[in-house]
Amino acid sequence: MKNEIAGKLELGSNVIELLIPHRSPFLLVDGIESFQSDAPCRLWARKQISANEEIFRGHFPNLHLWPGVYTQEGLGQTCNLLCVLRGFQKGWAEQGGDPEDVLKALRNLELGYRLHPGFRPEMVEKLWAPLQDLHAKLGVASAAEIKFLQPVFAGQRLDYHVCLTHEFDNQLRFEIEARVAEKTVAQGVLSSVWGLRLPTSEVPK
Repeated sequence: MKNEIAGKLELGSNVIELLIPHRSPFLLVDGIESFQSDAPCRLWARKQISANEEIFRGHFPNLHLWPGVYTQEGLGQTCNLLCVLRGFQKGWAEQGGDPEDVLKALRNLELGYRLHPGFRPEMVEKLWAPLQDLHAKLGVASAAEIKFLQPVFAGQRLDYHVCLTHEFDNQLRFEIEARVAEKTVAQGVLSSVWGLRLPTSEVPK
């Protein structure tokens, strides 16, 4: 399924850092492109691989070959982002709100990070207050079955696609795929446990 069919949700790295706790050099998602909230829930994201990535100091000298485990981790972080977006929509609906308001507020937040004159700070304050608890939760992969089909190098863009196919309590199963220039470089299945508690949580003010 192409991401053009899904709902556009173009979010950059600043907003992503508010949604998941990962940080450079281990934040392996640069941006979100599309999100489908209807079942099966899907998310499309990306990572632009630079020759300046710290991992290339040792993997390998004189050959900027992207480690497969980093592709796997980027797909895992994309699964986490999908869970956060679903959780935000569910939490907002439980407060009596329209789930679509969550996506509108995130798009507005992206405008703020782009210094766009259309940014409305009051939308952010209204949305985040009842959803603070989600920032203390994280998903952790419990099993991964992934085939790596093509090497990935500096200068290329990884496109991630994850689809939530099964859910039982806090046990989740995703079909995952990574592409470079429309060619599949990795695909498989990832199972995770969602809702593990972090010791601290930062919420945007």
